[in-house]
Amino acid sequence: MKLLFERDEYLARIARVKAAMAGRGIDLLLVASPANQFWLTGYDGWSFYTPQMVALRLDHEEPIWVGRKMDAVGARFTAFLKPENVVPYPDIYVGSAERHPLQFVAEEITRRGWDKGTVGVESDDYYYTAKWDATLRAGPPNARFVDAFLLVNRCRMKKSPAELVFMRQAGQIAALAQKAAFDTAEADELFE
Repeated sequence: MKLLFERDEYLARIARVKAAMAGRGIDLLLVASPANQFWLTGYDGWSFYTPQMVALRLDHEEPIWVGRKMDAVGARFTAFLKPENVVPYPDIYVGSAERHPLQFVAEEITRRGWDKGTVGVESDDYYYTAKWDATLRAGPPNARFVDAFLLVNRCRMKKSPAELVFMRQAGQIAALAQKAAFDTAEADELFE
């Protein structure tokens, strides 16, 4: 499958986010927003009904994507990430009263040695629940959690030349669709 953008585009986006992280003293950013995950990695899946997360560390070139095992296949097809940066959690974490996917995320962070320093979370994101937050904070004992809501969104505001090409194409498609609708509609149907 061909990526929507070249690898360099994603790395430039990551560099902008890392600069914002550094400016706020954040060592690790945990991204819950599906839109922000897509923008950072290209991951395009409708599986956000179950927890998934992108973890971006200042001192690593690529982030990691952590999600349900069955969704990791889609992540490998749509994200620009190297295969080792797509980290699936097993289904024993899904719908369980004893385990939660964010426990797996916390364990993965600790396994990688990312459990120290300041961890930014999108605390006001629709997909970042109180349960997610409590589960994460109970995990890495050496981490200090801070709010990083809108950090990625602010970085997304400035569009790259590649993004502008897509936006112009979308505008042309929308204009043609509107023109076709107006040309097809009968004048008397508009005022009934």
